[in-house]
Amino acid sequence: MTPVREFDFAKGRAAARAGACAWLLLIGWPLWAFMERGPEPLAVIAALGGVAVFAACWVAIMWRMLSSRATTSNPWAVAGLAGSGLALLPLFGPPWAYTSFVYAVSAFAATLPAVAFAAATAATAAVEVTALLVSGAPLAQVWWVPLVIAAQAVAVHSLRHMGLLVARLDAAREEVARLAVENERLRFARDLHDTLGHTLTSITIRSQLAARLAPADPGRAAAEMTEVERAARRALDEVRRTITGYRAPSLSEELEGATRNLGVAGIEVTVSPADGPIPAAAEALLAWSVREAATNVLRHSRARHCRVALRLDETSAALEVTDDGHPAPATAPGDDAHPATAPGDDAHQAAAVGDGGRAPARSGHQAGSGLAGLAERVGAAGGRLEAGPRPGGGYLLRVRVPLEATQADVARVEATQANATPTNAARAGAP
Repeated sequence: MTPVREFDFAKGRAAARAGACAWLLLIGWPLWAFMERGPEPLAVIAALGGVAVFAACWVAIMWRMLSSRATTSNPWAVAGLAGSGLALLPLFGPPWAYTSFVYAVSAFAATLPAVAFAAATAATAAVEVTALLVSGAPLAQVWWVPLVIAAQAVAVHSLRHMGLLVARLDAAREEVARLAVENERLRFARDLHDTLGHTLTSITIRSQLAARLAPADPGRAAAEMTEVERAARRALDEVRRTITGYRAPSLSEELEGATRNLGVAGIEVTVSPADGPIPAAAEALLAWSVREAATNVLRHSRARHCRVALRLDETSAALEVTDDGHPAPATAPGDDAHPATAPGDDAHQAAAVGDGGRAPARSGHQAGSGLAGLAERVGAAGGRLEAGPRPGGGYLLRVRVPLEATQADVARVEATQANATPTNAARAGAP
């Protein structure tokens, strides 16, 4: 699979600006031809001043066109470019007439509306043809100039239109992302209200009733407070289940992210999909497994190829991630990685991990919390995790999850880790 790379608008804009500045090298031909004629010093000063003004106006126009202010014009720059271009025409002669229209047409396309641009293009063609005929250029060297100007006008107008469309597309993409975040916030607020609204209302009413009954009937007040406690515990369980559902990753997104990130690191990834749809709860566990496996391959394997295979049968769903890497040098204790072993140590061949066990780590690193947290997740759902070096080289991570695994299984281990320590809960959420 080819990794997906997003287009970098900043780099594209910088490259376009550099290309626009490079076009100024074309002025070297008429300037060189002018200097070869041995002009007077005052003429040389005038020519160099005109070229400086022309180049500055050209850069100003192109810089604005390739920025967020592309829809606004700079009339002073356009006027300066047109004026300096006309002033240089009698000094440079035919070479300038053959080159200046390139800048003029591009500048007009970048700043003028359609009707004004058409009129300015026609005027440019008339001025260039007149200058060439007055300078004595034969008709065979003049007739094609209006055709070239017209072709360039169509091309640059189309490019400007395409640039505006790209800018609008970029703005629309940002707006879609903003709306997606806003809609997700609204959905979370609505779900949280639906989850807690009725329960909290019941708790409030029972608490008020218990307060009124306490002086006259302490036994019934105690019973009501017992019901309040049960309702609060149910609300806490519902919130945990809701949050678990929001935190559940998508298997397809994790596969795409792993392919992209490993591809950037120069690791070729091959994905073999399952034969059918995987249930949501099992898919969430496999998604966590893909994330942890990709992190290990990226940080510790020094591999060139990685294979991700999904399998599905009547009772379970399985994930197998293999690579052809070899262990990196041992890191200092505390690194979020895996324990060091000597090369060829058979004691670290792939080993199974059951409920809450610690998975064997990749050679060359101190033991970390990533595989251990993943093993706890898989074990809580009744699954099985195997991880370790392969006999022929490389590393293997295999996860098998029963299809009857439910979100409650995952929520149970989330709640256990959350009640233990905040650090463990954070690690479970981000292997």
